[in-house]
Amino acid sequence: GASHTQKHQMLNLNRRLETYLSRVKHLEEENELLAKEIQGMRYNNQGAQVHRMSMEEELRQTRQAVDEAWRDRVLAEFEVNKMVEELESLDLQRQREAEARMRAKTKLEQSRKELEEEQRAQIWLRQKVSQLEQEINILIQNHHEDVAHLETQLTQSKVRMPQRVQQTPNLLQLGQEYSQRATRAWQEAAEAYQFQLARMEESLDQARGRLSQVNQEKEEIQLKLKALEKEIVSEHEVRQHLERTGEKPLIVIHCNQSEWLMSATAS
Repeated sequence: GASHTQKHQMLNLNRRLETYLSRVKHLEEENELLAKEIQGMRYNNQGAQVHRMSMEEELRQTRQAVDEAWRDRVLAEFEVNKMVEELESLDLQRQREAEARMRAKTKLEQSRKELEEEQRAQIWLRQKVSQLEQEINILIQNHHEDVAHLETQLTQSKVRMPQRVQQTPNLLQLGQEYSQRATRAWQEAAEAYQFQLARMEESLDQARGRLSQVNQEKEEIQLKLKALEKEIVSEHEVRQHLERTGEKPLIVIHCNQSEWLMSATAS
């Protein structure tokens, strides 16, 4: 597309420059011939003043045409070099933008994977919390059952052995020990549950913070992509402008060369 058009324009410009150089060389050769003829006429015919002045005028015009051709050539080369530098700069900028888009795409994909991992981690944490809640409920239920069983045994012991009053303190002490052990077991289980629950909540907070950071990075990447798209559109317009204006120096050169060639032919 655009690269092929630029290559075609450069080849066309090179052919035109070669044509101009060939014409300049031809004019220089004619200039030398005219100079020799004038010099010979000065020696051979001192009286041909009018013809000599005519030839000198023609020589002057030829020299002027040669000078104009060289100026046009210098201008054309300057414009070509300037356009080449601008196109190279645009190509380099486009390459950098392509690399930036690739980095942004990679970063976005990485953020998406991290987000999925955080979501899976949150699901696992919720399941683990639910499991711990079920376990602590079972421990509480078992504790209540153990206490009720001990209370039942104490009541039955009191009913069966009312005459052995001296053993009652031992039974009461045994019941209290069982109750204390069950209470300690329940407290330890509750403390372990609270500790694990606190760790789960801390992990959830970290996951939420990471999720917020990923969303923020995603928004920043999207903003960068939009800015890059705007720069690409702007550079595309600049390139089209250069392609439209790149032929103007060639048209000016061609017109100047046509004028002095017509003048030389008429002379």
